[in-house]
Amino acid sequence: MLIMIIAIPAIAQEEEKTEEEPKKKKERPARRAFESAWWFDGQTGTVYGKGTLEMIINHRFGTIKQGNYDLFGIYGPSNIRMGFAYAPIDRLNVGFGYTKNKKILDLYFKYMILEQTRSNSMPISLTYHGVWGMGMQSSVTYQQRRPDNAYFVTDRFTFFNQLILQKRFNNKFSMLLTGSYSHHNVVYGEWDINEADPTDTLGVNYMENGTVGLSIGLRYKVTATTVLMAGYDQPVTNHAINQPKPNISLGVELNTSSHAFQIFIQNYNAIVPQENYQFNQNDFTKTSEGGVWLIGFNMTRLWSF
Repeated sequence: MLIMIIAIPAIAQEEEKTEEEPKKKKERPARRAFESAWWFDGQTGTVYGKGTLEMIINHRFGTIKQGNYDLFGIYGPSNIRMGFAYAPIDRLNVGFGYTKNKKILDLYFKYMILEQTRSNSMPISLTYHGVWGMGMQSSVTYQQRRPDNAYFVTDRFTFFNQLILQKRFNNKFSMLLTGSYSHHNVVYGEWDINEADPTDTLGVNYMENGTVGLSIGLRYKVTATTVLMAGYDQPVTNHAINQPKPNISLGVELNTSSHAFQIFIQNYNAIVPQENYQFNQNDFTKTSEGGVWLIGFNMTRLWSF
């Protein structure tokens, strides 16, 4: 009996102590490292919340080579993409777009695998970005890519796979790193001509069907609505012909809760990522030639449903 009298208050005190212990709070996600889902011609790791609809216009003016003649490319040949994306569930965005050059229809999706937390228990965000493209040009265009003039419907298909790792370091500075793989079912080929005898062909040199690429992006927030942007894209794969050239992008982003406007200068002009990584020939290292740079902008509008 004495033991029970002593034990009961001890148990009561233990229960009271347990009830007073704070409940473990659910980890809160960090604020977005990048406000917009777009990053020049590519994507950030940002994935909009469930029920968000995005409209996007990507515009690339011509190169600045003609100078005042076409107002540094503004009145030159341009490339335009228009598209929409939607978030059916949290962490997932799906979308489509249509690009003027090469008449490319693209379908894409992004899924956030890991999300950075405010406590830094998860220090980074990791997102997968995938694109399927289909060229809508005449079949003759694809026959011209093959020395044998063959054509198959699948020649029109292209693919892009990318992992986006990003981190918000503080309320001003964020960074992203990406690794990607671009694939084209059909690439350009050239006859290998014997220099000693131009009538003698030694075979065909082809580009590789796939290209591995790496990118880095830096973002610095100047004011509540103004961001400085810088990016570099590097194809890694070596091709026998038409080696794709790297890209430098510098720009400014102006954003609100439902709008983002990015204006920049770069040497990419294809907009669709697998086209840029695989075929870009604007070489910024040849400064003596000039004309490889162009002005571009992205405009996005968000709605919540």
